[in-house]
Order: sequence, then structure tokens, then C-alpha cells
Amino acid sequence: MEQKISRRTAIKRMGAAAAGLSVFGTIPSLAEVLNPSGGQASAPQQQTDPAKVLNINMPDYKLVYEGPDVVFHQINDHLWVGNGHLMYNESVYIVEGAQSALLIDTGTRIDHLDEIVAGITKKPVKCLLTHNHGDHAGSVKWFDEIWVMRGEGVRTPNGFTGKVNYIENHQIFDLGGIRIEAFFTPGHTTDSVTFINEAFHYAISGDAFGSTNLLMTQPLSTFIKTAKDTLQMMTDKQIYYMLPGHFDGENAETSKRVFDLLTVAEGVLAGKLVGVSSPGGLAGINRIYTYQGVRFNYNDKLLK
Repeated sequence: MEQKISRRTAIKRMGAAAAGLSVFGTIPSLAEVLNPSGGQASAPQQQTDPAKVLNINMPDYKLVYEGPDVVFHQINDHLWVGNGHLMYNESVYIVEGAQSALLIDTGTRIDHLDEIVAGITKKPVKCLLTHNHGDHAGSVKWFDEIWVMRGEGVRTPNGFTGKVNYIENHQIFDLGGIRIEAFFTPGHTTDSVTFINEAFHYAISGDAFGSTNLLMTQPLSTFIKTAKDTLQMMTDKQIYYMLPGHFDGENAETSKRVFDLLTVAEGVLAGKLVGVSSPGGLAGINRIYTYQGVRFNYNDKLLK
């Protein structure tokens, strides 16, 4: 594994990102990262009704479950992604090790999600949330306990009466051969957390970087620190891609995506960039700045 880099090297790599490159230069394709052996976990299943895949564009991965609320595709021998259809492909992830598994996020409304997950993995499952928004925590009622990051103003998800466990920054979930690290990434919300699979060079980021449409509910200074910390983390741990909370098979987030969002946040905070008016949004969001195909939504009263 790559050693920690110097500040000078980090600045140089950030400059490369600004020029339109990854901080790693040339990186493997998403398919190569998720399937390092060069093949799929199993052959794709024939689709008889394309509409039933709920807009997900992942033809190279096997469809393992299809229901009225969610479809699940197997990405490799330890990772599955499920997508709902109520909030733009809201994504839930199953990560499995030799002894246990994680369910990361629960979608907007997925009835009997516990039973669906049990049909995919036979390992004991912990339910983790990237943050407490309805399209990510909407189906927690099917579980006896959940794991969340502490955040100012965060409440227990609606309808949940079970045990709430609090995640610590850098906490490790050892699944047996698979280790997942929690990495605090506030900005979208106070409790946003990204889950890192260092050995396989990817992370699961929820809405921390927007899935191409970042909604800022916190002061921009919070997100700026998160973006800088995340760029350093991606470099230190060689994380090539982050799989977002609304994954469509193609919109995985790279270091360049994070750098672009950092550039916009710093420009808006400095008054050099001003988004177009867009009143009436979540958390008072009233402006949108679009850059490199990504929408940065913010409240111009929360610019500190």
C-alpha cells in the first residue's frame, strides 16, 4: 500500500486534478476496480422487461433480486447494490465478509428489506446509515438496531424503535477478510459518513459528494474541510472511486469530482462564483452553481 505523501506532492496532485486529471494520473476503470480478477462475479441475467430494472444502467452485473421497491445487482463476490425508484435510484449496498455483512443505507421505502437482504447474504448483518435523510433511512423499521454517525440536530429516523449505535470516526468494521472504515464527511448533513474498503480501492459515500447533484445543508467551510480531508484520504489509501447514494452504474465519484466541488465551494465562499437563483429548496437552498456537469446547490445565507 502506498505510503502517506508529502504536502508538496499532495498540492501537485491537486493541481493535476484542477487540470482535469485524477490525483493518481491514469487510474483503472470502475469495472477493473470492482472486479480486479478481470471478470464478473457471475454472468448477467437476461432481462425480459428492461423497465423493471428501475432506470439502473448496470447491464454488466447480474440481477439477483427484483421486486416492486428495489432491484439488486451483484457487483463482485463481496458487494451488491440495490436501487429503489422513489428518489432517483436511491442506492443501498451489501458488503459481505467471511463472518458478517453490512447493509449500508435502507432506501426510501423498501418493504421487508430485512428479508430481501437475508435472501442475498446468509451472514449476520449490521445496518449502517451514511446519513439520516428519508431516501437513505426510510426503511430502518425492518431492523432491530442501526449504526449512525453522531451529528448536530440529527434525530432517530422516523418509525425506528430499536437500538441506535453511534459510529466513531475511523471505526473499523471487520467482516472477516473485508475491513470497512468509517470516515466522517459532513457538509451535505452534519452526520454524513463515507465507508472505505481500502483493500479494494473504493468507498461508499452516500450523498456526501452529491451523486452529481450536491445539496449543501451546512456552512461551506464545513464542506471545504471535508473535501480536503477526503482528497488526502483518497491519496493515502488509494481510493480510486466512491460509489454514491444514487448510483446509476456510471456516476462513481473520483478525486477529480471532489476537487471540482472543492473549487466551487471555495469560489462561492470567496464571492468569486455566484449560482443562479433557485428558491424553495431543502434547508433553504436558493442557489445552484453548475460546473463540469455537477450541480452545487447551496443556501447563500450559509456561506461561512
